[in-house]
Amino acid sequence: MKLSGVDANLLPALDALLREKNVTRAARRLGVGQPAVSHSLARLRNHFQDELLVLRGRTYFLTDKGEKLAEVVANATRAMAAVFEEQPGFEAATASSRFVVACSDLLGFIIIPEVLRTLQSEAEHVEVELRTPTTSQALLLEGGVDVALGIFEDVPPSMNQQALDDDPPVCIAREDHSGIGEHLTLEAYGDLPHLEIASGLGSIPERHVERALSAIGKQRRVTLRTPYYLLAPRILERTDHIATLPASAAEQFTKMARLRVFPPPIDLPTYKISQVWWNDRNDDRGHTWLREQIASSYLRARRGDQA
Repeated sequence: MKLSGVDANLLPALDALLREKNVTRAARRLGVGQPAVSHSLARLRNHFQDELLVLRGRTYFLTDKGEKLAEVVANATRAMAAVFEEQPGFEAATASSRFVVACSDLLGFIIIPEVLRTLQSEAEHVEVELRTPTTSQALLLEGGVDVALGIFEDVPPSMNQQALDDDPPVCIAREDHSGIGEHLTLEAYGDLPHLEIASGLGSIPERHVERALSAIGKQRRVTLRTPYYLLAPRILERTDHIATLPASAAEQFTKMARLRVFPPPIDLPTYKISQVWWNDRNDDRGHTWLREQIASSYLRARRGDQA
């Protein structure tokens, strides 16, 4: 097929559809009406002889063809933009942009109020959408995510990473826990039920603990796993469970429930809180502005917690 026979306008439409997996959100990303995107999708389905997006229940999913196209289409769209689009300066006061940020409920709880304060005073036309982060390091920025926040290891070379904080590990349990004395012993740590806060099995915080225990021939009993940090304080206050987590989380938890913080009875590495983004967004002025706001908001929020 000759390139001259392909409508170049379909490329950004295809990119938006594969990223958002939703016609309405794709239209919003492109700044056009939903009927125009629906028409483009019909043309794309005819071109590829594939549905690309299929509805299962109330959610759209990419077909195998759509999954295979996603990365190459994203790269092609970015390359086309670099060639043809002028890169103006980002004026926060007048810019109309939408950014997608993936983070845990805890990091959202800490950072987003500060980010919104900045938007209210400096960039009222900028929108932010929050999403739950994926469990796969390689897929952190899929689906149109601009920035992902969290604890990451082995970030792919196609992504950049900025450290925001070193967060030491601590243990936490209810104030009147009968199984813990003045100090949390290794024996109690092994005997008591554990609450694991993680986005999935094999998460980084969980791996840190399991590796440390395995190194000394010990193990623990994890009887509840949840992806929700803000559910944990209530569970910990009302049960015999203990949790091992970043100190920033414990600071928030002790404000929500009658809990006590202990040093871990095993040596654990410090958690590295960071933000990641695609390398080719390094020089994007709007994206740079977003990353700067996230970094400064995190620092302001953490200083407030520790004051």
